Amino acid sequence: MTLFEQMNQTVRYLFFWMLICIGAISSAQSYSTQREDSTNVEYVQIDSIALRYGVDLIDTLPELVDSIFNALKTKKFDKLLPYTPTAEMLKEQMDSMDLKQLQRLATVKQQYLEHNLRKQHIRMLKDAKVMRFNFRRMELIKQRIRIKEHETGVRYGEITYLCQSGKHKAYVAFLAIEVVDRWFIGDELRIVPLD
Repeated sequence: MTLFEQMNQTVRYLFFWMLICIGAISSAQSYSTQREDSTNVEYVQIDSIALRYGVDLIDTLPELVDSIFNALKTKKFDKLLPYTPTAEMLKEQMDSMDLKQLQRLATVKQQYLEHNLRKQHIRMLKDAKVMRFNFRRMELIKQRIRIKEHETGVRYGEITYLCQSGKHKAYVAFLAIEVVDRWFIGDELRIVPLD
């Protein structure tokens, strides 16, 4: 078999699996159950977080950790924004915790979270520049993930990367929060030089 035939067969194989995945996703999204009464047919739509918010959300903390590491390497804050919760998600989380008075503040809290994260990102890039630590060439040596739970029942994770860029080593750390059973970057984004 020639190289071209092998590549063609690989492309067909990947296309086949892509079609299966797309079919599974679309059938999961459009899945509905049918109830038959004597004269009526009623459709009941299955509710899911991904369908409500229309985005791919991260289910596990290790998946978020990998995504944030790749976003940090770009040095662009816009790459971190998809990993922050929306005001609607915060409102739903507060609703599930019976924090009615805080629901009105969900938009303000989300804006504060984003603004604070942006300031921390700028501060981290300035500190890295002083340390001569290049984010684009940084390599992950080790990562530590600790999942903790607050008294209110909210789970959060403390993430620390040990990274190397050239001959410089540093810790890059942040907090992650679980909102509507999905993980997002939260707060305390920073870089600490390793002495």
